[in-house]
Amino acid sequence: MTIKSKTLSFQSAELLNLLNKDGLVCFPIDIAYKLLHTSSKDSVKKLLSDMAKRGLLMRVKEGLYYVIPYDQDAETFMPDWHLLVPHLVGDASYYISYYSAMQIHSLITQPALKEQIVVNKQIKPTTLKIKGIPFQFIYHNEKHFFGSKKTWINSFNKIECSDLEKTFIDALFKPHYAGGITEITKALHKSKDKIDYKKILKYSEQFDSLAVTKRLGYLLELLEIDNPIIEKLQKSKTNSYFLLEPQHPKEGKMISRWNIQENIDKQSILSPIYT
Repeated sequence: MTIKSKTLSFQSAELLNLLNKDGLVCFPIDIAYKLLHTSSKDSVKKLLSDMAKRGLLMRVKEGLYYVIPYDQDAETFMPDWHLLVPHLVGDASYYISYYSAMQIHSLITQPALKEQIVVNKQIKPTTLKIKGIPFQFIYHNEKHFFGSKKTWINSFNKIECSDLEKTFIDALFKPHYAGGITEITKALHKSKDKIDYKKILKYSEQFDSLAVTKRLGYLLELLEIDNPIIEKLQKSKTNSYFLLEPQHPKEGKMISRWNIQENIDKQSILSPIYT
């Protein structure tokens, strides 16, 4: 799209002033209809389209717009991904989790290439691309939807994000959404003195997934992290074995203490931490 000059017509200036007065930077088209209630819907649609062409607004998706700061280049401007999330989920409850939450909690060294949002309702499509950035909506049922809080993402803004302990529970449920077991293990080691172990045990019991419980216990023991919950995790009985890394082939040593099939070499998990 070719961006025209950022000139302001009377009506576009009026809309920007009204949005600013209400503290709105991201808004659905219905808000524009209400603010410009003396204009027809067709004329408001044309105005928004023209403002997008002039680099005053960014069209996030159909019917949703973001005000581009006047001093920003409209071609390259992209809002903070986290701040877009509440506007993308409709009436679903949500929280940021998996690798995106690991980034918010400063647990990773490689930047996230997508935004991962846990929702309590199915959202279609499950992935929405905005300026090339995938926003992935991951459905959790009622039992698995908990453990989030408002979390600072910068000096001015908070966003709903899984807390530290729930970030690990979610990650161990679907490791491929969190960079894989090696990345999760690095994060666990980095957080060993910050984790509330009673809380993570409670979350594990509430989540009610033996795969999560067994992976958590195995990794805490592998990392030799001193904690008060290891025996309680170990006592969860099952006859089934769970893959340590679900995306890898079903091969490797069976660890009976944790009912884990060690299908990824221990040294490949530990070497990034200790080298």
